[in-house]
Amino acid sequence: MPKSHPSSLDHVAIRVSDIEFYVRFFARVFKMEVSSIDGDPERPLQLWIQDVIQLISDSDFQGPEGRSAHIAIATENIDLVLAEAREFGAVAQTKGPNWIEMPDGLVFELLEKKPTGD
Repeated sequence: MPKSHPSSLDHVAIRVSDIEFYVRFFARVFKMEVSSIDGDPERPLQLWIQDVIQLISDSDFQGPEGRSAHIAIATENIDLVLAEAREFGAVAQTKGPNWIEMPDGLVFELLEKKPTGD
Protein backbone atom coordinates (compact mmCIF):
# COMPACT_ATOMS: atom_id res chain seq x y z
CA MET A 1 0.00 0.00 0.00
CA PRO A 2 1.47 3.40 -0.90
CA LYS A 3 2.37 5.72 1.93
CA SER A 4 0.19 8.76 2.23
CA HIS A 5 0.54 11.99 4.09
CA PRO A 6 -0.90 11.74 7.59
CA SER A 7 -4.17 13.52 8.16
CA SER A 8 -5.40 15.14 11.33
CA LEU A 9 -8.51 16.76 12.58
CA ASP A 10 -8.59 20.47 11.76
CA HIS A 11 -11.80 21.45 13.53
CA VAL A 12 -15.36 20.41 14.33
CA ALA A 13 -18.22 22.68 13.21
CA ILE A 14 -21.40 22.63 15.26
CA ARG A 15 -24.67 24.50 14.93
CA VAL A 16 -25.96 25.86 18.23
CA SER A 17 -29.05 27.88 19.10
CA ASP A 18 -27.34 29.92 21.84
CA ILE A 19 -23.71 30.66 20.95
CA GLU A 20 -23.02 32.72 24.10
CA PHE A 21 -24.14 29.82 26.31
CA TYR A 22 -21.46 27.64 24.73
CA VAL A 23 -18.79 30.35 24.98
CA ARG A 24 -19.42 30.42 28.74
CA PHE A 25 -19.61 26.61 28.90
CA PHE A 26 -16.29 25.99 27.12
CA ALA A 27 -14.56 28.75 29.12
CA ARG A 28 -15.73 27.54 32.53
CA VAL A 29 -15.87 23.78 32.16
CA PHE A 30 -12.93 23.11 29.83
CA LYS A 31 -10.96 26.36 30.27
CA MET A 32 -11.06 26.83 26.48
CA GLU A 33 -11.29 30.35 25.06
CA VAL A 34 -12.55 31.97 21.87
CA SER A 35 -9.73 32.28 19.33
CA SER A 36 -11.56 34.17 16.55
CA ILE A 37 -14.97 35.63 15.74
CA ASP A 38 -16.89 36.13 12.49
CA GLY A 39 -19.31 39.04 12.65
CA ASP A 40 -20.24 41.43 15.42
CA PRO A 41 -18.47 40.37 18.65
CA GLU A 42 -21.70 41.08 20.57
CA ARG A 43 -23.73 38.80 18.24
CA PRO A 44 -21.26 36.63 16.29
CA LEU A 45 -22.37 34.69 13.23
CA GLN A 46 -19.82 32.07 14.18
CA LEU A 47 -16.71 31.74 16.30
CA TRP A 48 -13.88 29.35 16.99
CA ILE A 49 -12.85 27.91 20.34
CA GLN A 50 -9.08 27.36 20.37
CA ASP A 51 -9.17 27.13 16.55
CA VAL A 52 -10.59 23.58 16.66
CA ILE A 53 -14.27 23.98 17.57
CA GLN A 54 -16.34 26.14 15.27
CA LEU A 55 -19.69 27.22 16.74
CA ILE A 56 -22.22 28.41 14.16
CA SER A 57 -25.06 30.54 15.50
CA ASP A 58 -28.44 29.20 14.36
CA SER A 59 -31.27 30.49 16.56
CA ASP A 60 -33.76 28.23 14.74
CA PHE A 61 -31.79 25.06 15.50
CA GLN A 62 -33.97 22.71 17.56
CA GLY A 63 -32.21 19.37 17.88
CA PRO A 64 -29.15 17.23 17.36
CA GLU A 65 -30.02 16.09 13.83
CA GLY A 66 -27.36 17.28 11.41
CA ARG A 67 -25.20 18.75 14.17
CA SER A 68 -22.58 16.11 15.07
CA ALA A 69 -22.36 12.80 16.93
CA HIS A 70 -20.27 14.05 19.85
CA ILE A 71 -17.18 16.03 20.79
CA ALA A 72 -14.41 14.17 22.61
CA ILE A 73 -12.38 16.32 24.99
CA ALA A 74 -9.38 15.13 27.00
CA THR A 75 -9.17 16.63 30.46
CA GLU A 76 -7.03 16.19 33.56
CA ASN A 77 -9.94 16.07 36.04
CA ILE A 78 -13.07 14.38 34.71
CA ASP A 79 -14.89 14.61 38.06
CA LEU A 80 -14.42 18.40 38.23
CA VAL A 81 -15.49 18.81 34.59
CA LEU A 82 -18.62 16.70 35.23
CA ALA A 83 -19.54 18.78 38.28
CA GLU A 84 -19.12 22.07 36.43
CA ALA A 85 -20.94 20.78 33.35
CA ARG A 86 -23.95 19.82 35.50
CA GLU A 87 -24.25 23.50 36.49
CA PHE A 88 -24.92 24.17 32.79
CA GLY A 89 -27.65 21.52 32.69
CA ALA A 90 -25.56 18.58 31.42
CA VAL A 91 -26.91 15.13 32.20
CA ALA A 92 -25.22 11.72 32.17
CA GLN A 93 -25.76 9.42 29.23
CA THR A 94 -26.20 5.66 29.41
CA LYS A 95 -22.94 5.15 27.44
CA GLY A 96 -20.95 5.66 30.64
CA PRO A 97 -20.07 8.13 33.38
CA ASN A 98 -17.76 10.07 31.07
CA TRP A 99 -20.54 10.85 28.57
CA ILE A 100 -22.75 13.93 29.06
CA GLU A 101 -25.51 15.57 27.09
CA MET A 102 -26.34 19.27 27.12
CA PRO A 103 -29.94 20.55 27.35
CA ASP A 104 -30.15 21.06 23.56
CA GLY A 105 -28.70 17.62 22.70
CA LEU A 106 -24.97 18.32 22.19
CA VAL A 107 -23.02 15.29 23.48
CA PHE A 108 -19.51 15.23 24.96
CA GLU A 109 -17.24 12.26 25.59
CA LEU A 110 -14.75 13.08 28.35
CA LEU A 111 -11.38 11.34 28.17
CA GLU A 112 -8.63 11.31 30.75
CA LYS A 113 -5.72 13.39 29.55
CA LYS A 114 -2.52 11.36 29.58
CA PRO A 115 0.19 12.91 31.74
CA THR A 116 3.15 14.28 29.82
CA GLY A 117 6.73 13.70 30.87
CA ASP A 118 8.40 16.66 32.59
